[in-house]
Amino acid sequence: MKKIPFLILALLMQLPLQAQVFSEYVDLFIGTAGDHGQLDPAATVPFGMVKLGPDTSPGNHSGYNYYAEEIRGFSHNRIGGVGCSGTGGNLRIFPGYGSYENIDRAFDKSSEVAVPGYYEVFFNNSVNVKLTSNNQSGFHSYTFPAQDSAFIEMDLHSSFARFIDAEYSIINSQELFVTVSARNVCNFGRYTVHYHLWSDSQLRLAEENNGKLIFIPDLDSEKTVSLIVTASSISEEAARDEWERTSSRISFDQAKERAANEWEEMLSKIEVEGKEEYKTLFYTMLYRIMLNPVKVSNSRGEFKSVDGSTYSSADYTQYASWSMWDNFRNKFSLLAILYPELSSDFGHSLADLFKKGKAFWAGYYEPVPTVRTEHTIVTLLDLYRRGITDFDLEAVYGAMSAEITNIHVDSPDTRLELSYDYWALSEIAGILGKEKEQALFLNQAMHYKRVWREKFLTINDRFDIMHGDGLYEGTLWQYRWHVQFDIPGIIEMVGSEELFTEQLAFFFDNDLYNHGNQPDLHAPFLFNYSGAPWLTQKWVNKILTKEMNQFYGTHTKWETPYVGKIYRAQPEGFIPEMDDDDGTMSAWYVLASMGMYPVLVGDATFQRSTPIFDKITIHLPDEKSFVIETKNFSDESFYIESTTLNGEPFNETYLTHDQITAGGKMVIETSVRPSKN
Repeated sequence: MKKIPFLILALLMQLPLQAQVFSEYVDLFIGTAGDHGQLDPAATVPFGMVKLGPDTSPGNHSGYNYYAEEIRGFSHNRIGGVGCSGTGGNLRIFPGYGSYENIDRAFDKSSEVAVPGYYEVFFNNSVNVKLTSNNQSGFHSYTFPAQDSAFIEMDLHSSFARFIDAEYSIINSQELFVTVSARNVCNFGRYTVHYHLWSDSQLRLAEENNGKLIFIPDLDSEKTVSLIVTASSISEEAARDEWERTSSRISFDQAKERAANEWEEMLSKIEVEGKEEYKTLFYTMLYRIMLNPVKVSNSRGEFKSVDGSTYSSADYTQYASWSMWDNFRNKFSLLAILYPELSSDFGHSLADLFKKGKAFWAGYYEPVPTVRTEHTIVTLLDLYRRGITDFDLEAVYGAMSAEITNIHVDSPDTRLELSYDYWALSEIAGILGKEKEQALFLNQAMHYKRVWREKFLTINDRFDIMHGDGLYEGTLWQYRWHVQFDIPGIIEMVGSEELFTEQLAFFFDNDLYNHGNQPDLHAPFLFNYSGAPWLTQKWVNKILTKEMNQFYGTHTKWETPYVGKIYRAQPEGFIPEMDDDDGTMSAWYVLASMGMYPVLVGDATFQRSTPIFDKITIHLPDEKSFVIETKNFSDESFYIESTTLNGEPFNETYLTHDQITAGGKMVIETSVRPSKN
């Protein structure tokens, strides 16, 4: 398989720093204040294994809290906005100055700089820290105010989730190995990462205490220490090989330029024109969906499998670190348009999970921090339907069938989710020509109707109870709409399209919708299915641009609602308790702001709403583009009056993947009044 995007990136990496037209709109501090997104400003590259960033005190789930006054150090891995205590945070390094028995960790907030691929800060004691990265290496630059009294603290036991084990060995005065094992998100399973650390200064081990090593650098006349920390999922030796092959050959500034160029190339796939505030949110959210999964290949082409073995592949690049319960809902459908070659690698990597013994959540031999892997079947179907067909569905069909028959159902929501998986497996069976099994799995999918009639059909006083009837995170109202594969079936059970629309409108009009969690994220687009698309346009626009009442946290309904915008270009970027969930909420913003959303993942279509930009240009392979132009749009004029596609009237409420990737132009006329025709 040809790797065109990464060949392009390889060429770009030889060029000087490009004009950062799109990266300038990325604000890495959005969503980093406490529990308003759980995000961080770590220095990384697109889908990079190393995410080198500050861990503050107090922190949050990915290590960083915007309003903290101290930085504990700089660790090398994390996943943004995934709840529990997060995961990663390993091999935390701190450049100290003065006494290492009483370390001063206070920093100058006004000095912080964070842009894609780069982070910088000054501490109150004048120590300056600069960080950048490539895929597997983190580059540290520490400048001290004087040569004496400088030290470097390495915390081998640092971890956001439960720490398991760490060991180290000193190779020489400039190199050491470190291997760390820790739990994944919510303390499921285990991952192990091997590190090689190189310093341009001689390091003397001065103290070892409870997993913390204190090194004294030999600065001589220099005041700056450079470190390169390289990660591998295979072994310490593989990490050293990777450092020798790539990172040892470039300077800090070269690594910084290459990271910036990579981000600019990826972000430039979509150009939007409109309000500056919306552009800042758009490119920041687009950035966020390109953090995971992560590329875990090394110089020898080997990968660490979830069953603990290692294997090689010359045909595709391996990716790991999945958060599928969240991500399956939207972001891979968009990535399949923007980066089809990358999406092929994602498909191969997800298929390999089944080949190598996929855990339902996270296994005990993960190569990097991960979250959970439910609904991988749905994502593989979606990729296949979107033209990503070079992974072998037949080879993993048996493992998919085995997994789905062993899923435990103990609540109404798990029945609905399992039914979605059965529908997807039924569709895959049809693709593979297994007609009997296709019918069998579709019949299993339709078992949702029994629990839907029992729990969700008749609206009663139990509908607004968080965790009612054993639901995971939500209410019966919010889970009611989670049957994306059979909306016509729900409409039939309700009684009519008119009654369905009435009940869905009641749901929104009475602030029962919860954008802070995933189960009902697609609900604003469901009016398209019941003949009232202007209500989809109304509610999607409100979620994107206007103040709303939100009553729900992750586990409780608040007595006093949050009142305000859901997405804001500030550190409190999301509503309280709204996790970004590894880019899921960011992907919702990106897609919805473009006027499209994949309600039925697995169907290769996008339900339409009104874009919030005057013009959107999606740059496609082979120098094609798909342009969406919105005329007369404003904060008041957001109802679709008419649409043309390539000059012809277009009255569908959805767009197909093929219509977009073929290239062309859509023109949308908007109005202040809903068009019900």
